[in-house]
Amino acid sequence: MSSGIPFEEPVPYVEENIMEPLSVKQEEIMIKDEALHSSENPKEPENPGLSSGTFQCPEKSPLLEPSGGTSESARDVCPPRPAAAPEKRKAPATMENNIADLRNFSTLDLRLKKKMIRNGRPLPALSGLLETKGPKQVTRSFQTEWYQRKDWLCGCGTKNSLFCFPCLLFSTTESAWTSTGFCDLKNLSRSLNKHEKSAAHIKCQIALKTFEISRKDVTAVQQQKLDISTHNANVKENREVLKDLINVICFLAKQKIAFHGNNDSVSSLNCGNYVELIQVFAEKDANLAKHLQTSTTFSGSSNRIKNHLVEAVADVIRNDMKEEINAALFVAVEVDETTDVTNKAQLSVIMRYVVKREVTCEVKEAFLGFDDVSDRRASAIEDYVLGVLQKYQCTEKLVAQTYDGASVMASDLNGVQAKIKKKVPEATFLHCYAHKLNLVLMHSAKCMPACKTFFKTIEGLAMFFNKSTKRTQLLDEVVKRRLPIAAPTKWSSNSRLVQTISMYQSDLRAMFRIMNENPDGWDNDSLMMAAGYDHWLSKASTCFLLMAYESVFVETDALFRVLQNKVMEVEFCYEQIRNTMGVLKRQTQEFDNFYDRFRQQCITLGLTDNERSKQPIRDERKRMFENILDNISGQMKARFDHFAELAFLGLVDCTKFYEMSQHFDDTKLQSLSKYGKYFDFSRLKADLIGLYGTKMVRNECKSPGQLLSFLAKNGLMQTVPEATKLLQLVLTIPATTGSVDRTFSALKRLKAYTRNNTDQGRLPSMAIISIETERLLKLKEEKEDFNNKVIDIFVQKDGRMDFIYK
Repeated sequence: MSSGIPFEEPVPYVEENIMEPLSVKQEEIMIKDEALHSSENPKEPENPGLSSGTFQCPEKSPLLEPSGGTSESARDVCPPRPAAAPEKRKAPATMENNIADLRNFSTLDLRLKKKMIRNGRPLPALSGLLETKGPKQVTRSFQTEWYQRKDWLCGCGTKNSLFCFPCLLFSTTESAWTSTGFCDLKNLSRSLNKHEKSAAHIKCQIALKTFEISRKDVTAVQQQKLDISTHNANVKENREVLKDLINVICFLAKQKIAFHGNNDSVSSLNCGNYVELIQVFAEKDANLAKHLQTSTTFSGSSNRIKNHLVEAVADVIRNDMKEEINAALFVAVEVDETTDVTNKAQLSVIMRYVVKREVTCEVKEAFLGFDDVSDRRASAIEDYVLGVLQKYQCTEKLVAQTYDGASVMASDLNGVQAKIKKKVPEATFLHCYAHKLNLVLMHSAKCMPACKTFFKTIEGLAMFFNKSTKRTQLLDEVVKRRLPIAAPTKWSSNSRLVQTISMYQSDLRAMFRIMNENPDGWDNDSLMMAAGYDHWLSKASTCFLLMAYESVFVETDALFRVLQNKVMEVEFCYEQIRNTMGVLKRQTQEFDNFYDRFRQQCITLGLTDNERSKQPIRDERKRMFENILDNISGQMKARFDHFAELAFLGLVDCTKFYEMSQHFDDTKLQSLSKYGKYFDFSRLKADLIGLYGTKMVRNECKSPGQLLSFLAKNGLMQTVPEATKLLQLVLTIPATTGSVDRTFSALKRLKAYTRNNTDQGRLPSMAIISIETERLLKLKEEKEDFNNKVIDIFVQKDGRMDFIYK
């Protein structure tokens, strides 16, 4: 067989009398005896591998009469030909593709379309397709070999015409190859070549060849859409469940309620507050209840899910802090040591800054978290602080640093602040307004073993009564005075506790003896502790330390009150600091007088010395007394040595604006030189003079905070830009708040949390949620946005696709 046009698909059915491939000459001259075709229909051979039979094509429309010519439209007209004998056999029902059905292809459903294409082209012998030519009336007949040479060609036995199979199925336009059929054998070869080169035919051929593929693609797309829809519905349900869990976490953290119970097992009657509260939610939420009962994706009570959600909520809060810190012009860092109810000490970091909004300005103190830093040396604290600053990308904004008395070893306090200042020259070390001076000094004294034991004991003595109403009742009856609360995390001055114990020392011993003389009314722990405290109070060394610290705290208490109430009057405060340090120095020189008072007190209380020492006891106590005063003087010097540099605070002392409007103090402006890179001093002076001379400002603004809010509210921040920056600087420095008890104090919130929290299984992130409750509530005002942010972070931590929309 000659090669011809490749035969690209199997022929489902062919007629008999398939000839050998024709030569070119044979193709042009195909003459047979007309008598052979007029007498009877030749027998049709069966195509191997397929059922026998012919395709019937019932005539749906009349054939056009022949009109001659050589154009495609003209050649499509069939010339007169002898009538063909009727075909005798039909193809099986499964193979019945006829021209009428093919024309209706576009109206069929997918199953029938696939069946029609699988059945293939109708390939009848078309024995009635004849052409008579010449005076000898030579008859030309159609040869089925054309079906093999043209894989798109098909025929209709009823019409005795040829059609284009792909065009019948997919063409949207009419032509002879799709409507009447082609029957001009004389021009067959040329018409075949012309038609298969047409764009419409090529497009239909492509559609036919790729039908299965495209339908598979469509099916796959439809299935993919269905899968996505199912997945997203599942995600929506899961995210709704997560929102309930987020609400539970936020509630427990906000209320500072422990998550776990003593027994969190499923069989326990009390599975812990977290699980129990989820069950309460489920009673009102059918979807949550169904999820808890049937879900195999994730369990709402899972510790891993819970921990990741807690961290995600905390991360949303941290991100909000980062946004505020990034927008702030200045920041100050406050480093403190906190001890929780388990007696575990950790360092905490608080960042202070000013948040500037369109019509308001607000001082913020953000709690950044706890960290376990066992090394209290200068190098370790420096690395820790710088690491926090770098994490929040605010190192260059640092203008002040503060430390409490325990977070840094007393001998290293100068070293830490100096190392930080070397990196950031503007970071002045100051005494924080929230660090009550006596408590700071008390913490710093703990570097001396005897003093550390002393303060631990008096704290324990206060807690001994606070934990028992029965003991407190006896204290009221015998001593007639309650001891001040002195939990190690309470940020209040323990000087009152020292003074109270010193004053009521004999009454306290009498109470402890009453307890030991009536053992039947007390438990073993109470009796043992009462005997221990009675013995401790009977020691002369205890009386010595009580008197030593009482004499110191009398002076420092007075200084603390001055610093709280008159901090804007820097010169006055600095004078009081120097006076206090002078008194402490004189106390060192007056040890003999102090010791005589101490000996007299011992005699009055009937105390004895049982301590053994290689040195005379008086010399030993003198050394202790000097060490105490030296330690306190060192802390005072470290904290207030740079206080005079804050003279610029007086530039925004609203109570002195009228005086300053009459005479501007250039020395205060010069004290701002350390922060010179932030200011245009000539413009700053002009801004300040303008504010000083404005009566409304003087009448309405009584503090730097009120003044900044006044500028923001009245759109004046751009009018006095340098004064606005100065106000932000002054408010950022943590020495400028008039009261320790201001509600925004993060230290106050921090100490309350560590004092009350007893959840042993808590995460560090839980502290951020609990301490930053106000920020949490504000974020939750945009409920959907907050929940989505939490869930998005949770998904990243958990690595689950069950919560991500496609």
